[in-house]
Amino acid sequence: MFYSKADTYQYSQPIVSINEALLRTSRIYCPLDIDTEFTHLPYDLNRPKKEVSKTITVQIKNIASSEGKIYTHPDCADIAKHPVASYGFMPIDHLVAAGHRCVLTRVNQPTMLPVIQFDLYGFFLTAELYRIVQGAYRDDIDELVRSKNPKLGQIQMGRRLIASTLFTGNKRESWVYVPWVLKIDGHLLQVALSFYDTCAVHGGVNYATFCANCDVKLKYKDTFTVEEKKQMIKMYLECTKRFVDYAPGDLYNRQALIKNMERFRIIYSSLNIEEYFEAPRLTIGATVARIVRSKLLQFLGLDAKEKNQVIEFCRYGTAKHFKEYKRTTAVYNAKVDGGRCRNNRPNVARTKRLIADADIAGCYGNGLKHQDYPLGRPITLDYPLRSNINDYLTLRQFLKKYRKELVPGLWQARVSTPDDYLLKYSQDFLVSWHPPKNPANIPTDTELENTEWFTEDNIGTTKIYSKQVNLALIQEDFLDWLENTCTARQRKELLDKLHIVTAVFYPRSEQCTTVPQFLEALRKHKGKNITEAKIRRGQSKLIRIEQECHAWISVNIGDLLVNDLLAARSKYSKKIPEQKPLNNLYKLCINTIYGDMVSPFFDIGNVVVGNNITARARAMAWYMEKGLNGFQTITDGCAFEVNRVISAKQNRELRSEVLYEMYTKENKGAFNIKPLGSELEISDYLYKENECEQVGLIINDEKLDNQKSLNWLGEQITVQLQEQFPNIPVIDKFKFEIKDIYTSASFHGTANYKFWIGERGIKGKMRSYKKLGYDAYNLPGDDLQLLTSNYTPSEEFLTDLRNRPEMVSRCKTYLFSKILKPGEYKKNYETSWKNSEAFPGCTVESARLLRECSLTQFTFQSKKQFDSWEREQKRLRDKTGQSYESWFIDDEGYLNFQEMIETLDEMIRRGEMKFSSSREASKHWHLAREYSEHPEYKCLLKAKHQLDIRYGRVLIEDDNDTSTNL
Repeated sequence: MFYSKADTYQYSQPIVSINEALLRTSRIYCPLDIDTEFTHLPYDLNRPKKEVSKTITVQIKNIASSEGKIYTHPDCADIAKHPVASYGFMPIDHLVAAGHRCVLTRVNQPTMLPVIQFDLYGFFLTAELYRIVQGAYRDDIDELVRSKNPKLGQIQMGRRLIASTLFTGNKRESWVYVPWVLKIDGHLLQVALSFYDTCAVHGGVNYATFCANCDVKLKYKDTFTVEEKKQMIKMYLECTKRFVDYAPGDLYNRQALIKNMERFRIIYSSLNIEEYFEAPRLTIGATVARIVRSKLLQFLGLDAKEKNQVIEFCRYGTAKHFKEYKRTTAVYNAKVDGGRCRNNRPNVARTKRLIADADIAGCYGNGLKHQDYPLGRPITLDYPLRSNINDYLTLRQFLKKYRKELVPGLWQARVSTPDDYLLKYSQDFLVSWHPPKNPANIPTDTELENTEWFTEDNIGTTKIYSKQVNLALIQEDFLDWLENTCTARQRKELLDKLHIVTAVFYPRSEQCTTVPQFLEALRKHKGKNITEAKIRRGQSKLIRIEQECHAWISVNIGDLLVNDLLAARSKYSKKIPEQKPLNNLYKLCINTIYGDMVSPFFDIGNVVVGNNITARARAMAWYMEKGLNGFQTITDGCAFEVNRVISAKQNRELRSEVLYEMYTKENKGAFNIKPLGSELEISDYLYKENECEQVGLIINDEKLDNQKSLNWLGEQITVQLQEQFPNIPVIDKFKFEIKDIYTSASFHGTANYKFWIGERGIKGKMRSYKKLGYDAYNLPGDDLQLLTSNYTPSEEFLTDLRNRPEMVSRCKTYLFSKILKPGEYKKNYETSWKNSEAFPGCTVESARLLRECSLTQFTFQSKKQFDSWEREQKRLRDKTGQSYESWFIDDEGYLNFQEMIETLDEMIRRGEMKFSSSREASKHWHLAREYSEHPEYKCLLKAKHQLDIRYGRVLIEDDNDTSTNL
């Protein structure tokens, strides 16, 4: 049960005697698998209870044991069928059950005693954290979760739950001290906690899949149905035998970690890097980053002990390195831009024509094969960050000076138009970025990866503006677009009006072709950095000359690693149960390499590599969007009408000016609209396959089944784009695949959609909406009335858009549920959770209305215009529960969504700064007379108030007329 040495989740032999162990070490380890069973309590929203959940049992297992033990939680002491846990920290009950004499006490200040570190293993440990402690001990955990001082210890949830303490010298340890002293068998020990949360070891898979991938068999995982799991107290009381079989099933996380390590030994061996083996980390990103680093060591001919040398070669391309430029524009290089996301036809809400949903095949995986990875120090061009006198190079000047040094795939720049300038010729290729006030705040700490870090506060906002560019990322694919797709006048404007704010490139003249040549160049370099001040009244200047070594070498990522992983994966069939886990793991490794390259969290990440991979994908998506006349572009694909793709007029080529807002030019003869890959309109037919309707195409009177139709369309996309956009290299680097063919669809915002095959609806995609239904309410009187527990607002809304976009039913108030994470709990503790019985790991609810009007649907001319509309929309929503919908409601209360988006799109394209400027009443200060509340707004406010009572955010009067602060 106890160990004297630990290397992450690997331990020495168990110690026989605590007394003997303490003679040799000041810290002993007690690793335990833990899990809990709990239920969230039903309640009446009109008379909400403060109690949110009840824990039923706590399960604990020594890592060396084959089976765990069940303890009834004090919450359910009145129905206990197992020993009731009595200690403030419930793992102590397990030590007592094993025969140890234990006394646990709290102390006011840290002790100098020897340490017992409890290493707690679990899957999504946030759910268990507050349930294995009680009383003042839970308050101690709560303080660590809310702590803002890393030197006193913190418990945080990013990809996984972690404990961390920062010591002198910025050394971070993965444990925290708690103010507890354990007297065990006569020995006084200071308690420390460490967490081994396995929920991110294989990415976003669930516990069952994680164990299956690691070859850990779970006998009783499916003992209870989903409905039975909602009634776990009843299961505990009435189906005790099944409960006892089921409950310990989640206590195999440490065993899965060891089996996972064996799997990765196989992977290392298949890559011929056994001598570089490192135990897998607790996130797949960190694990794969170490594989990449091992392959780089092998490439350079270095051994495992020389990993710091590789880290040094890599670090000049990392986000962390560029973050250190806190006073120059070089800091803007720390960000890797994401995928393209844009509504290309914002005035279209639905189509009932034949549709194909196309993707770039293996978008980022194939992107890696076309990408070199550089080792060495790049050239960085930058300027003072807060200066008004920076004399930026124009794009034309930059290319004239450095074009011959730019290696495709290994350079990037961030460009902006002058502050007071709007482009004459609109564009939608470049994506602007408005960074946070302090760009150096973008987090890069490896151990504190956080899924919630993508916020305006720390990375700013990204958006496409038609007449303004701000810190947009450019690289080789932009130059291909500029030179081959732009008109002469637009090319001239961009060359002269785009300013290079910062640039990074690996200079062609410094490239080494062999490893010995590279290492020799580093060894022989004798440059010096010089700073000189020249003082002259009114003309003083500071001259800095840097002569660091800029020799570099590169290796193709496909040759380095991806091709070997693909070859190894092909040896394991996903159809053979015994081989499927390794097939899955190899696929996971391949998919994770891209994430590591663009991540700010790893020492092998490279912003130039990452930005070139994503920019290549964005460029390809632009050509798809335009050449296929697509609806919404979402990262690596778009849906389009098979019979309505774009082609150039005879003897002409498609140009970006024509393709901008092409949905407004369909009847103006600027281009042709034709079927894909055919002179005649493509027909379709429906047929049954495995009891499901499928769509097949009829091409030149030949019937193709669904799969042949998908293959044909994928091939024709390549032909179409190559014909319409000749001389564009990126099109030759990708292939295309079709997810499926549909007969109708509806669209909303930038990335919300739903497809149909005949009358069979395919599950829609709408961000922030779950697949399961919600509780929906109305307010017929003073009390809320439950309408349904299976309300799906996104499905109903998208279905209405498809059936009748001129008469859309208004949405209902519904309760959105989510798991309360430590980050949100800490951030909003004072305003939302201080007086609540909810804690991290609980399911909490908020009242919502679906917002029909989304400004993301439209492309604005500038940030100033967008900000103006956004402010106006927020003001309207705060006042009435809706925004521009007010002006498009018919006499029966239906929303004319189609008229709304057409009106707003036309105004935004005209350059209007806000909607109210179009209203005559606004000129006379009478606009408020035209406002109308959302029909469910009062219901929403009532539901929010009732939830505020439930979570202790408001004062209420109890039955005895006494005011209670909940």
